[in-house]
Amino acid sequence: MSTEATLLIEVGTEELPPQHLEKYAITFAQSISQSFKELGVSTSQVEHFVTPRRIAARLYQVPSEQPARMIQKRGPALASAFDAKGNPTPATQGFARSCKVEIEQLRQLETPQGTYLVYEQKQSGQTLQQLLPSVVENALNAIPGKRMRWGEGAVEFLRPIHWLTVVHGTKAIPIKVFNLTASNTTHGHRFHAPQALTITHADNYLNLLHDAKVIADHAERKEIIAKAIHKLAEKNSGHALIEPELLEQVTGLVEWPVPLYAHFDKAFLEVPQEALISSMQNHQKCFAMQSVSNKLLPIFILISNTDAHPPTHIIQGNERVMHARLADAKFFYDQDRKTPLASRLERLKNMIFQKKLGTLYEKCHRVSKLASQIAKLLQAPAQYAERAGKLCKADLLTEMVFEFPELQGIMGYYYALNDGEPEEVAVAIRESYLPRFAKDILPRTQTGIALALADRLDSLIGIFGIGQMPTGDKDPFGLRRQALGIIRILVENALPLDLEHLCQMARHGYGNIIDDQVVPQVVSFCFERFRAFFFEQGLSVQTLDAVMANNPTQPYDCSLRARAVDHFQTLPEAQNLAAANKRVRNILQKNGIIFSLQRLPEIYPNLCVETAELALYEAIEQLKGITAPLLANAQYQEALIALARLQKPADAFFDEVMVMTEDETLRKNRINLLCHLYALFMKIADISKLAL
Repeated sequence: MSTEATLLIEVGTEELPPQHLEKYAITFAQSISQSFKELGVSTSQVEHFVTPRRIAARLYQVPSEQPARMIQKRGPALASAFDAKGNPTPATQGFARSCKVEIEQLRQLETPQGTYLVYEQKQSGQTLQQLLPSVVENALNAIPGKRMRWGEGAVEFLRPIHWLTVVHGTKAIPIKVFNLTASNTTHGHRFHAPQALTITHADNYLNLLHDAKVIADHAERKEIIAKAIHKLAEKNSGHALIEPELLEQVTGLVEWPVPLYAHFDKAFLEVPQEALISSMQNHQKCFAMQSVSNKLLPIFILISNTDAHPPTHIIQGNERVMHARLADAKFFYDQDRKTPLASRLERLKNMIFQKKLGTLYEKCHRVSKLASQIAKLLQAPAQYAERAGKLCKADLLTEMVFEFPELQGIMGYYYALNDGEPEEVAVAIRESYLPRFAKDILPRTQTGIALALADRLDSLIGIFGIGQMPTGDKDPFGLRRQALGIIRILVENALPLDLEHLCQMARHGYGNIIDDQVVPQVVSFCFERFRAFFFEQGLSVQTLDAVMANNPTQPYDCSLRARAVDHFQTLPEAQNLAAANKRVRNILQKNGIIFSLQRLPEIYPNLCVETAELALYEAIEQLKGITAPLLANAQYQEALIALARLQKPADAFFDEVMVMTEDETLRKNRINLLCHLYALFMKIADISKLAL
């Protein structure tokens, strides 16, 4: 008789890679849940747990036995199952033999693909012990990551597996997976509770481990660490810098987090704080602290995995290692300042940007010239942009950036100031790398904006020009990120620059190496990022399709149109006007009529013989005068609100007027009238694309 109980499955390992622990556990638990679902085994809830030494899943109300189910085998299609005389074909006979039944025992099944012969057989369920080996093994194999072997066996996993625990309610299920036999024992903290622990009930798992100095819930462990860090920072009159990635990694390094704070020599504060913070975070996995005025404090917070009393030796050991790391950073900083950035430029000739596109030295000269041109468009000092462009990659040759690559641009800023460069040049070098990722801050100075755009445009034009554009998931040059950066810089800084023009300027920097065909490719690629960017912000696909119908080239202007169309859809008139525009578009397409928004066909008022026809004409003419200044000032939302007045005359026109009349003169005039109606909206967007 089947009974329901909580099922616990735990896999004990050597220390797992800390960056993706929760992803491993989620995949493990979801795979088990999905396997049970496919096997017809019901569960009410699924939980996942993970620490550096274990991955576990707990499922509730799991039956001890799989329910009986109907197994269905599909045979040949009915159309080919019998010949013209009604006799079974060889295919049908073979299918019946394979099922070990008579043909009469087969039944017909209708599917969307057609009618088939099928055989159905009731199959009794297997026990949980019979099902679990393949379920657990499949779940372990589903976990992503680089695998390794250990010992003499051929088993592969992220790290060597030391124990397997499977408990159903109070009962251990001794399945065998990866050459290990499961039991009802687990292990606590490696140092504080290394002895084996017996799980008396699957529901007691978390409490049992907690008593053995293990917090198995990853989210709980992370929250404990974050709260403790904030508390220690407040105790020291500061605030902690908690990078999400570092917090995730530290959570994956400990089973029993013990937060401690330690000190370093104040003399190190002479080094730029970004370098010190980078050393603390990336090398020591510690959290830096800043004062209320955001100045770095000579204190850092570490998360120990050992609850020592007193923790003096742990703190002193971390201070010694931290001192050595920060001493290295100070040495690099002192050495780098002895050589001006400008004197490093020649060495960039030995660094390849891309084999077909030349060196970083050549890239800097292209970027310098392009940044100068963009600065003029922004009415910013072109000489600063040009100088910053030449120096923007020079810090790649410094010891500090070689040791801490994430400090590119940041160290360039400090070294430029040290060399006596204008502050605007130094800031632009720093801002040229912004945004570094999707939600990063943007450059704010005009020179920094010019340089950031120039650097990205040069890369996009160059890489696209040699046919190395991204494909699928492969984007080795990060061109999607760079395109999104361009879009964000232009849109969020409200810059009315034409992307096509900017791309043409960038292409000229390559001379004859890159041809004109690359420009529309890059513009299209960037606007794909535009679509993705605004879709994530809640704009619908239809809204973006409506705006993109005009093949825009100014991202900021395009964003204003998208917001306007998004608001237009909330108006009560929107649905009828979208339908009317769709009807107009179909009429124009059916009659092969193509017109330019700048040169519309003429309408003759004296040929508007129907009342509704004349009313629509007068409404259109009136709204031309109202919307013209609004469009000139990019007030698209106000223009669309005004155009909403066309709903009633447009509805009346289609209700009362026969467009495709037999009178050719009247027909042509009415079609011309519809051209003007369509054009009023098309000057903003093609609202016929809206699905309302």
